[in-house]
Amino acid sequence: MTDRTPAPTPAATGPGACVEAVEALFHPLLHSLRESGDALAPLFDDDVSAAQVLEAVRPHALEVLADAHTVGAGFVVSPGLLTDEEYLLAWWQGDDQGRIPDSIALVQSTDYSRQEWFRTPQRTHTSHVTGPYIDYVCTDEFMLTTTIPVERDGRMLGVMGADVLAETVERTLLDTFRAAHATLVNDHDRVVLSSQVHLFAGEPVDRDAFATHVPCEGLPFTVLA
Repeated sequence: MTDRTPAPTPAATGPGACVEAVEALFHPLLHSLRESGDALAPLFDDDVSAAQVLEAVRPHALEVLADAHTVGAGFVVSPGLLTDEEYLLAWWQGDDQGRIPDSIALVQSTDYSRQEWFRTPQRTHTSHVTGPYIDYVCTDEFMLTTTIPVERDGRMLGVMGADVLAETVERTLLDTFRAAHATLVNDHDRVVLSSQVHLFAGEPVDRDAFATHVPCEGLPFTVLA
């Protein structure tokens, strides 16, 4: 009997498969963050306190944390919007899903609006993934932070975001990238993960050294092969 099973297309086994795998990992997370941000935005139609924001954000953060890929999630308020605090990082993390202590939350004394994970969505009005970087504030782990701007009536209210370990990204995607002999880089031309054993996460690369460049939709990532 003739085998009528269709041969794999290049997109199923090459860089296209890598793009699909990256998008399958991050797009559902972005969707969840957008839904949470949309639900929180009306809270700022009136004067709002830090306690009110914490109470409103917590169930959304825990819902995002229910995704096995995430290790942290929450909402970061634009400075100056609250009645009683200049800054507020309403963020929950870890297996116990506890809120990070104020002592390490980059609040009160530091303007987190200068951080890439905040200022890029603020500037572009679209989602962003920062990293991989070492999260010295909370976990001391190699991290990628996905954030989306939360806006209402043209006003930037803050960002809704989630943390994913670089190790988790590698574990989830590496087999696909090995099959394609591919490398994933961010918009700073730094490695997110690679099939090449001499390329490590966070290392700068020359895109021109690769023949194929395939961008990931809605993400600051490109697959190189």
